[in-house]
Amino acid sequence: MNSSTLKQEVTVKAYVDGDPVHFHVPADVMPGGVLKARFLAINTPESTGKIEEYGKAASNYTKEKLMAAESIIIESDTDSWNADSTGGRYLVWVWYKTADMADYRNLNIEILQNGLAIANNSSNNQYGRFCSSAIDQAKALKLHVFSGQKDPGFYYGEAVELTLK
Repeated sequence: MNSSTLKQEVTVKAYVDGDPVHFHVPADVMPGGVLKARFLAINTPESTGKIEEYGKAASNYTKEKLMAAESIIIESDTDSWNADSTGGRYLVWVWYKTADMADYRNLNIEILQNGLAIANNSSNNQYGRFCSSAIDQAKALKLHVFSGQKDPGFYYGEAVELTLK
């Protein structure tokens, strides 16, 4: 926590998916008091709009960890808040701590470690070596997206057309 990167304690405004979350921040950090975050170094399967295998598992994992947190800190990878390619979200590391934890844990790396995401420019950042180790572990243990197994929480059948009736 002593690096030159930007850090901000936050609370969750809305859970979107496995790797974007909207956070409440002070208005001097982001106009309107909301920072739409995209987690650095990871790309979880989709769980909104288009649903992909392990997308709901990744989304549930993120929500479970952050709901249990007594403190959440977001961190930039540099000395400023950097927007992603859409321009509407900011790339962050997410650190959380629960009441029974002495230290903060990096949620981005945990998601990789649990095989709930693939790497996304993970070597080109300050925690790149940890990301690489986490991915290697998930692959070695054949976890979730690296398991070669079907997602038990995913519907593999044909689409069913519904009406509002």
